[in-house]
Amino acid sequence: MFHFKFVMDNFHASAMSGPFTEANMRAKWLPYYCPPDIQIGFAPNPGQFPIYPSNALIVGKEDIGWWNHYVQNYTEDFQVYKGRYWSTGPNFDQYRPVERYVPLVVYSEFQKQYMKDLNYPEHLIHIIPNMVDSEIFYPRPKGNEIIVGWIGHDLNGLLKGPEVMPFLARRFPHIRFEMIMAPPPTNQEGWLNDHPPNLLIRTNVPHNQMADIISRWHVLVCGSKSETFSNQIAEAMSCGVPVIAAAMGAIYHTAPSQRLIFDVNWGSPPYWWLPEALEKYATALHEVISSAAYRDSLSIKAINDSKRFSPQEVCKKWYDFMYLCREIVERGE
Repeated sequence: MFHFKFVMDNFHASAMSGPFTEANMRAKWLPYYCPPDIQIGFAPNPGQFPIYPSNALIVGKEDIGWWNHYVQNYTEDFQVYKGRYWSTGPNFDQYRPVERYVPLVVYSEFQKQYMKDLNYPEHLIHIIPNMVDSEIFYPRPKGNEIIVGWIGHDLNGLLKGPEVMPFLARRFPHIRFEMIMAPPPTNQEGWLNDHPPNLLIRTNVPHNQMADIISRWHVLVCGSKSETFSNQIAEAMSCGVPVIAAAMGAIYHTAPSQRLIFDVNWGSPPYWWLPEALEKYATALHEVISSAAYRDSLSIKAINDSKRFSPQEVCKKWYDFMYLCREIVERGE
């Protein structure tokens, strides 16, 4: 039996974000579909346990006899002696020096190309997207009132583009807008000086309640300037929610069938979308909310595209990766 261990940080935090969601999806589904010749362990920080019921095996970070897979390369765990056999990804800082070429997991073709441009050996790079829990995120009936949603934060130089929502709320005062922010706004000076009355901001929404909110939306607006995958888009698509997003980073690969915006840019720090980009968002939203037939078409395509992120499909990719790691051990490389 091959023993494969995820060395990681946390399953939960005061404000859930992509990496914590990913960790919980792996803990819930990888043991569920696991082949009999593989044993999977999870080595989180002390006191951390999955937020969803599962039969995940919690082990120690320093337990021997395991292939160590370091989910992050920027934590203290990664700085210690890792042994002969190990791998890493997909939550890694590509700017850190590469100490050794090992099997590497990335989210998307975009992220893979980035690492290839940094001369990482292509045969060691394996694309495994995030999984979306089909027990939680699935289509539900919507009300008659149009609701436009957004998910993200206002950290890292407005990377998630929160400024697009107040702009759209002012442009479409008869439409209801909702933002889910984790954590609560911290840099709203500037992008939220004038809070439109038709814009609702929710904060610290538990992951298991996200689908109830998202599935009521008629459109998800993603304001991100770059993504290596985009959990919020994948989860919305699984709920059958049409997506409007700039074709930046991996978004083009995550949501190729959706209403993507091209040839847009942002200014100097804090990297707000330029006026021309905001106008393209407004044009796209007008197209989507003005035609129920167009929304239905995008919804059907979103559901079909999202099947790539089902637990069963993504787990297969992880098991294939684990078997490749086992072959390395068997060859003694």
